Amino acid sequence: MPAKVYPFPSPEDQQVIQTAIEVFLTSQTGRARDTMLKTIRAVLDRYHISKFSFPDYVVEATRAPGYAVIRAKKLITGHKCPSCAEPLYGLASRIRILSVQERRDYHLVTYGCRCGKIFAKPEEC
Repeated sequence: MPAKVYPFPSPEDQQVIQTAIEVFLTSQTGRARDTMLKTIRAVLDRYHISKFSFPDYVVEATRAPGYAVIRAKKLITGHKCPSCAEPLYGLASRIRILSVQERRDYHLVTYGCRCGKIFAKPEEC
């Protein structure tokens, strides 16, 4: 029996994912975060795929229905956004946590900055 081949996400649907992420990073509201995650999942479900890769990050479906996570490809070691130098920590920071991968000795935290950059940093447990 031949394997079923699904279509690749269209450029328009890829742009829908990117725009959802940009809107959240710009507004940084809870409602925008929820909409972003559900929008990503809807596109993944439409193409029957569990993950899709962009140049700086990967979006993946979660086990919980209706949601997705974002995982950065670029790791940093400092305490600032690699694009605009916004401080990573602090009450007034324009950087938000997008996802956390718990590991045995550390957590890999994916951050998103209001400038649009997505990156990850290993954090101590």
